[in-house]
Amino acid sequence: MVDFNFLEQVATQIKRNRQQLTDVEDELSTISFRIHEIPLKISTESNFAKMIGEQYNDATKELESAKERLMAEKETLTTKINEDISTFITEFTSQELVIPLEPNPKIADGNTLFKYKGDSAFRNIFDILSELLGLSSPILVKDVMFSPTEIVIKVTDEYEAKQKFLSSINEVQKTLLIKRRKN
Repeated sequence: MVDFNFLEQVATQIKRNRQQLTDVEDELSTISFRIHEIPLKISTESNFAKMIGEQYNDATKELESAKERLMAEKETLTTKINEDISTFITEFTSQELVIPLEPNPKIADGNTLFKYKGDSAFRNIFDILSELLGLSSPILVKDVMFSPTEIVIKVTDEYEAKQKFLSSINEVQKTLLIKRRKN
């Protein structure tokens, strides 16, 4: 059984690691610029330091060391993100996927609405799912709207709604499997 709460944790980790990766890339860019700048300023800076009786501090070694550390961190984060995306796809496409929906939907305004059990919300799952599918959230597939808080199906017959739901989930799973094969 694949738990939606586990998928939410994986999606949260993907988003957290992506933010950390962005921060590392920004810091790496700054350090790379400073390393590039040193040869251009070394003559002036060293002569100035000598003239005022100070020791010139060549920061090249420290910056190169920081750059190597950041490059390794970037590689580690990229690997983690790719592994987590792979896990997300594997779990979401599993035949054991369990979506915690309330068993009794509400019929309103010509739609059948399924809420998640315990009024749960799965924002991170749908953020990552939207991105992987190349769609905006909420995700609309064959008259079924998937959102972080509910699933809305554009029919009033409960049995037909369940059929459309299953068909749409199957379509999403197939699309994710195709995406995985391409990568």
